Amino acid sequence: MQTILTIAERHGALIVFLNVLLSQGGLPLPALPTLMTAAALARPSPYQITQIILAGVSGALIAEFTLYWCGLRYGQRFLGLLCRLSFSPDFCVRRTEEVFARVGSWSLLFAKFIPGLSLITVAMAGVTKMTVLAFLLLDGIGALLFISAAVALGLLFQDAITSVLSKAYGFGEDRRPDRPRRNWIVYANKMVASTIVCSSASHG
Repeated sequence: MQTILTIAERHGALIVFLNVLLSQGGLPLPALPTLMTAAALARPSPYQITQIILAGVSGALIAEFTLYWCGLRYGQRFLGLLCRLSFSPDFCVRRTEEVFARVGSWSLLFAKFIPGLSLITVAMAGVTKMTVLAFLLLDGIGALLFISAAVALGLLFQDAITSVLSKAYGFGEDRRPDRPRRNWIVYANKMVASTIVCSSASHG
């Protein structure tokens, strides 16, 4: 467990940045478990929590501005490409257009809270020729709200998350003094197990 705490302390913000960057860029990597875990393992200092929030917001803005620019540059062709990657292309386009028709650009404030909506909504902002300044402002506020909410959940359930990680990290550990330390493969397996458990807990 001490190793996990050390990693979180030294590289927590970087891990959050990369995870959110890839997640908001379209890869199936849920950001919520990472944000909650990073917040739960952070030292009780406003500085480290602020680092995690800024890293998450930065990753989201970089990824989503890229999608926005592609929507601005390639229009409906790019939106169609994104929707073809979804399970229901027709529903994807129709749902996004309905949201934009009803709410407009303000949908950027809450789109990240709805799985599957954020990616297309950001692209739609570009397709509809939303100005760069307006996009960055609304998307930045939306990212701040989402990241802050996830971090708050991590702090709220800090004891439960650290308990799960402690059990996952210690699972199968051989405490006999005559046995050598487990190698990095076993350690990696434990980390994967803890991530799966935290992901399941956050979606449950």
